[in-house]
Formats: sequence, C-alpha cells, structure tokens
Amino acid sequence: MTSGVSETARILMTGDQALMRTAIAQLIAAEQGLSVIAECVNRSDAIAAAMSATPDLVVMDLDVSSERSETIAQLLAVTGRCPVLLVTADDHCRSLANAFSDGLRGVVLKSRPAVVLVKAVKAVLAGEVWLEPSTLANVFGTSPPKRRTHDGKLTTREREIAELVSLGLSNKTIAGRLYISETTVRHHLTSIFTKLDVKSRLELMRLAYSGGLELHGTFVPPERDTELSFPPMRSDR
Repeated sequence: MTSGVSETARILMTGDQALMRTAIAQLIAAEQGLSVIAECVNRSDAIAAAMSATPDLVVMDLDVSSERSETIAQLLAVTGRCPVLLVTADDHCRSLANAFSDGLRGVVLKSRPAVVLVKAVKAVLAGEVWLEPSTLANVFGTSPPKRRTHDGKLTTREREIAELVSLGLSNKTIAGRLYISETTVRHHLTSIFTKLDVKSRLELMRLAYSGGLELHGTFVPPERDTELSFPPMRSDR
C-alpha cells in the first residue's frame, strides 16, 4: 500500500517477547484501517506467514542486530520487498544503516509514546520512511565530513531543492515553497541525484548530515523530540 491507508492494511507482527509482541499487535489492531493478520514468535514463523499471508507491512520487535538483519533480508526475499518497521530499545545499533539499505523503512524506539508507533505504521504504509532523531547518527554515520567534490556542480535552484529534501520535505511541500510544479521538482531531483551520485533522498540527507554537501547554511540535524518521515525511497524523484 503506497498511496495511503484507505483500505484495511494487513500487518504481520513478529517478536520474541510475548508480552511486548501482543501489546503492540493489540495497539495496531485497535486502529481503524489496520489489521494484524498474524503474530509470529521467531524468524522461521515470520517468513512462513509472510509467504502465505502477503502482508502490507511487517512490524518487527527484535533487539538482536544479527537476528533482525537476517530476518529483514529473508522477509524481503519472500515478500517482494514488503516494508519493515522496527520497534527496538536499542537506539545505538550500528547495523541500522545497512538495515535501511536492505529494506528497513522505519525505526520506533520503545521509549516513545504509543501514538508514535501508530503514526509510524501509517507513514510506512503510505510509502514513507520513518526515523527517530536519536537514531540519525546510526543511520547517517558519524564519520568525518566527506570532501565536497560534487556540490559545486549544482545550480542555485538545485542547491535550494537539495537543502529542502535534506530537511525531510516532500516534493509537494518543496514545490509550494519555491512556487514551482512538482514535475519541475522531480526533474531537478533527477539532476541532483546524478550530479551527487546518490540514489535516494535518504542518501542525500546522509550526505548533508555528514557535512559532505555545502548548502545555504540553514540545514541542521533535527531536534531529539521530533520525528521525521520521508517521502518514498523507491520512487525518490
């Protein structure tokens, strides 16, 4: 489901802790338009359920990085890249960047209010990427700034759009701010991605976050008490 939650979304819940798994499943199922089609205890059960039930989203409660990385990869293989939302207590996981590359589409910390999880589920179902601010460093990395060898090729308009994308804004919002059409925004993004050698909005924000892209000076990492949702990564232009 990539156009919004207009029909009942089929959600597969997997987690190794029964109390937490059931609580999350009940929270999701209580929301109109969301249906939990299966609760799975382990990876093999989740993969089997994903193959037979064809969920729209997998919500995964796993805190062991090696286990969840393998689970995400296998789920994607059998579902045709069904989005995965991770619920975790670990906001310092070093495997998050790889997990996003593999198909993870959101992270919700267990310390967050229940309403945040519901918002994240709906955002990911709508094709967006959901990130908690405290996980940004893990997703974008803490390596020294990259050399700015590409951003000089951007036009003034492209630099403006790159900055707004790096702030997590959608094409529609960017178009409204700059008084241009969404089609024009997409055309500029195609050029920006080519010039900067990035493949997605997430990669563009990683470049900005690491200091590898010199913008107009207004880009700063988001505050800890905000959530970020990004437009779809598979059709990023």
